[in-house]
Amino acid sequence: MARKLLLASAGAGKSRRIAEKALEHAAAGRKVLLLTYTINNQGELVKEICRLNSCQPENVVVKGWFNFLLEDMIRPYQQCIVPDRISGVLLNPGNPHLVPGKNYAMKGRSERLDGKFNPLHFVTPGDNRAHTYYLAKLAARVHSETKGRAAHRLAEIYSAIFVDEVQDLVGWDYDIIKALTETNILEIECVGDFRQAVYQTSETNKLPQDSTEKLAQFNNMGFISESLAISWRCLQAICGIADRLHSQEGHYLPTMSNVEDVPLQYAGHQGVFAVPKARLREYIETYRPAILRWNRSTQKELCDGQTAYNFGECKGLGFERVLILPPAKHAKFLSGDMQAFDGSETDDSRNKLYVAITRARYSVAFPYEGGNIIEGAQAWPLENLDS
Repeated sequence: MARKLLLASAGAGKSRRIAEKALEHAAAGRKVLLLTYTINNQGELVKEICRLNSCQPENVVVKGWFNFLLEDMIRPYQQCIVPDRISGVLLNPGNPHLVPGKNYAMKGRSERLDGKFNPLHFVTPGDNRAHTYYLAKLAARVHSETKGRAAHRLAEIYSAIFVDEVQDLVGWDYDIIKALTETNILEIECVGDFRQAVYQTSETNKLPQDSTEKLAQFNNMGFISESLAISWRCLQAICGIADRLHSQEGHYLPTMSNVEDVPLQYAGHQGVFAVPKARLREYIETYRPAILRWNRSTQKELCDGQTAYNFGECKGLGFERVLILPPAKHAKFLSGDMQAFDGSETDDSRNKLYVAITRARYSVAFPYEGGNIIEGAQAWPLENLDS
């Protein structure tokens, strides 16, 4: 039974790879389950399947992570913990039991009362919706209470399971992946890039949280790791600067660009550019880049009327040209300070810059206010930066 973790660089074509493998199973008469967290990515997987096959075969199932947990892991056996049928989910990334404005929980919401499971730890009073914050935990508890029946039932339905954008999973989600590995499902492949972790299924503190912890978990579960360090989207100069953001972790091979031909209209301006702040508007009018920013209040006067996205919103998208409006740490990195993110509590800011840089096919630009610029970038226009 194959258990594989595929670390794929941005633009490596992982959605196509998953779609191709799913269709191979489908053609052989086997049923396949494709899982991912976001609605956008579910749409991307369906689109790729239909692009390759003209339609989605009925034995290729695409589901969101929360739907999978509720419909496949919890509901068939939920009565061991929650007696009444769970009506749906309530989206709450943070702990729903904390007293507003306090750091302690309200009474009657602990996981167990008098030694028995307390349904109100997992579902809302009244309408019986499951808190998404505890959804994976509830699935793990159901799996444990039924002595593994929740996951083993899936092995009777599916021959292969693919988990896309696995970097979005944290904490209890890994208990579910482990449960799947203990079945006789022929193939389980988890695909993603921890450098692109800008979303997560919950704000839990349960491990694993960061790249190192997640890779260790996969290793402990017996997954064989493989790298797909190529990009069909970004030019080599863009890949090189993006790679440096996480190079100190030692987990990733250098990304090699497979982009060989640049359309004529983009060939005259390709690579990474530092643009004097006073000339940003001129740069935008000349090259019409997509502007990527921290949030909607970032330089509104510059972004109004332009194609602009927040860093989190741009994940999954690609643009010919990108202009990044960097917050302080991003600006330090783009000035050549490789320790700009050291001491940060999370990788969120570093990951958002990685995602922003790797949205670009032919050029990335950022504002320049004097001093150094990161190696590999060049000045725009081609003159002395300090002039």
